[in-house]
Amino acid sequence: EKMAAVLERSFIEICGFERETLHRFREVTVNLGLTALPGGAKFPDSAGAFHYEESGKLLSVTSNRFIHWSTSGDMVQLVEQSLDTNLLNNAAKLRFTHCTVLPGGVHIQETLNNVLILISTNQSVHRLVLPHPTRMYRSELVTELHMQSIFTDVGKLSLQDPSHICS
Repeated sequence: EKMAAVLERSFIEICGFERETLHRFREVTVNLGLTALPGGAKFPDSAGAFHYEESGKLLSVTSNRFIHWSTSGDMVQLVEQSLDTNLLNNAAKLRFTHCTVLPGGVHIQETLNNVLILISTNQSVHRLVLPHPTRMYRSELVTELHMQSIFTDVGKLSLQDPSHICS
């Protein structure tokens, strides 16, 4: 009991900026005009994470920066986090009308210029092409306490456009 009390007081997080504890999700609904499949198959929820290739490089734009996601039914929640800076507009919630996100149906890859997110549902596959953080900021080194997330403009994407969908 005494040891537990000592451990409880032994760790403290020191942060150079105020972290938001609640995410303000930007909600986007993707309606392809599909009808729900008969039988209404249910799939288990899933979750996962992605880290940038240079997330271990000190003072880079992607240092200690990662994306985690969770799925439930027709919805995908994406959150980009950084342990070094406060990312603004860092949460997106995508709803796919009359579709169910498949288990393990979210995949994230990075290129030099973009972050690609593939989302598989029971009726379609969606591709989001977002700017890579290194393309959002001119400087290789980052010393700012607040930065925009790659999800800042997710609401401006035309996700019904054929270039984003395969059904």
